[in-house]
Amino acid sequence: MRVRFWVAALVLALCTTANAELQPERMFSRTLPAKPNPHWVFVNDLVFNHMEAGKSFLIDADSGQMLGMLSTGFFFESVILPSDYSAIYTAETYFSRGTRGERTDIVAVYNPTTLSPDSEVIIPPKQISVVPVAGHANLSTDDRFMALYNFTPAQSVSLVDVTTQKFLEEYETPGCAGVYTAGPRAFTMVCGNGSMLTLELGDDGKVASTSQSEPFFDPNEDIVDDKVARHGDIWFFFTMSGAVKPVDTSQGKPQFLPEWRLFDDSTTGWKLGGFQYATINPTTNELYVLVHEGGEWTHKDPGKNVWVYDLASKQRTRTIELEHIAFSIEVSNDAEPLLYTADAEHSGLHVYDAQTGQHLREIAEIGFSPVLLQAVPLIK
Repeated sequence: MRVRFWVAALVLALCTTANAELQPERMFSRTLPAKPNPHWVFVNDLVFNHMEAGKSFLIDADSGQMLGMLSTGFFFESVILPSDYSAIYTAETYFSRGTRGERTDIVAVYNPTTLSPDSEVIIPPKQISVVPVAGHANLSTDDRFMALYNFTPAQSVSLVDVTTQKFLEEYETPGCAGVYTAGPRAFTMVCGNGSMLTLELGDDGKVASTSQSEPFFDPNEDIVDDKVARHGDIWFFFTMSGAVKPVDTSQGKPQFLPEWRLFDDSTTGWKLGGFQYATINPTTNELYVLVHEGGEWTHKDPGKNVWVYDLASKQRTRTIELEHIAFSIEVSNDAEPLLYTADAEHSGLHVYDAQTGQHLREIAEIGFSPVLLQAVPLIK
């Protein structure tokens, strides 16, 4: 009995001492600088195995640290960033019973310094739910109006005034897909016959008129892919065979610039491939493309090689052999650029020196299936 008493006393003493040493966990929140580091990058996660839980991770590629995460709903596409980085917009879908029930689509507005949701705009529950590309939602060049591509499979565009945070209208666009910024009051779309449809907006943000261009590619011969790269007012489209088709939208309506080719007789057998295979650094005026050796219809295959082209001369200047296979690539916008790569079948982000090709670091366990990468805008 005495032994039991001393054992009980000892246990009580130890518990009392342990409790005295335990300190309550201190909760804190972090505020990010209003001016982003040019090497911050958003990693948008579609989450293939549980698509109701989309996410976007903000990463500091210099330190390899995750700065924060947005919870972005079902079948998430990407963040949409104004040129001054004054807000973070996302188009999000939710169901009243999680994976079923009444559907609600919104444009969410996040504070870029706290990553907390500030407000939201209800939009028609029709935004496209597919593997994301850069042409599914965009802002006008004055950062006022947002256009979102709908596919139900009927095709239309939803227009939102993000300044007043109001839904404006849904405009039907049968046979035409994507939305590409064309100045402060217009968006263009690619149509099934190879032409482009231009939606010209009034000052109220609603469609005031439309116009249709002549075809700029033959869909029966060499179709344009939906992966694009943007350089200011010029959108770069790519065909299955590797033709580059720049479209200047600075005047509101598309102006088709001379096409040029990525591949020649010495590079027969090389193809573009992946979910995000082209990206442009506007400061160095260089185009980066993800390539692989493959046959016809391998345009979704990943690659381990990135080829870099000078946009002035349209010549390949160097190649980068990746250490890990990639489905997606993105380059930062500054004069000392970093190249980011992701494999949609595995979590994590790889960071390279975009000039030398040196692999700098892997940021592991970021996301479940990262697809679309987005460098923050360069704020001077």
